[in-house]
Amino acid sequence: MTAVHRLRIGQSVAEDLIDKVPHRWDVTEIFIDDRPLAHWLGIKRDLGNYGSDLDPAQSPALRARGLALFLGREPSCNQNGSGRHVLYRCHCGSDYCGVISCVLEFDGDHVVWRQITFEDETGPMLAPHPGENPAQSAFPPGAPLRFVFDRAQYQTELERHYAP
Repeated sequence: MTAVHRLRIGQSVAEDLIDKVPHRWDVTEIFIDDRPLAHWLGIKRDLGNYGSDLDPAQSPALRARGLALFLGREPSCNQNGSGRHVLYRCHCGSDYCGVISCVLEFDGDHVVWRQITFEDETGPMLAPHPGENPAQSAFPPGAPLRFVFDRAQYQTELERHYAP
């Protein structure tokens, strides 16, 4: 049987060096079973994966679109043209810098995020590059990941997060 995970949207902290000065700021985070998605992926939230369609500071129109995308009311899309759903993107808003994305599926009472991994203009990274140093790889440890959520809990959490 497939494990069903619990989704929560909350706050986390991102850190980066800007002009060689350390900065920290709050970011909206995806928690799966109360563990940040970034931890599941073995990455830090920084300028390279700062943005998401979950940001509460977005305009009402962008918030409505973000909710529609996460709930499958609009087809997933990104600037790379893969049709994959973006979970994290660069602070600049460009998917060409590379994103963390997934295939978003709805299956009866479940929502599935599969093949969660780094993606850029060459496509999703479904395996490490041959000969690449694992410590410097953009391929997350254990990726590509897959999570299954209870559809009712998933929808309730997203509607709670996006509520005005």
